[in-house]
Amino acid sequence: MPRRKWWRPSRRAIGLLLVGAALFGPGLFDWIRMALKQRQLDRQLAQLAARKAQLAEEATRLTSDPGYVEGLIRSTFKMAQPGEYVIPLDEPSSNKPLASR
Repeated sequence: MPRRKWWRPSRRAIGLLLVGAALFGPGLFDWIRMALKQRQLDRQLAQLAARKAQLAEEATRLTSDPGYVEGLIRSTFKMAQPGEYVIPLDEPSSNKPLASR
């Protein structure tokens, strides 16, 4: 059975394809690479904007909410006011048994 003529690309089509690849191939590769980099940077910018909002909220609480500051100091530094007792609820790390090797 003879091959159909429309299945075989003509020399002109192959030539145009090669010229197009030579002219636009490197630029197209760079464009795709830059588009992917832009997506990555957009995601990173969104994450940083969310982090900035969290930090701004925490800064507002630190300057305007004395109860928040007191709770933060108590939990971070395990401090108490004079006359109060601190009862640790977690085990000290020195009393934990060593893992068997």
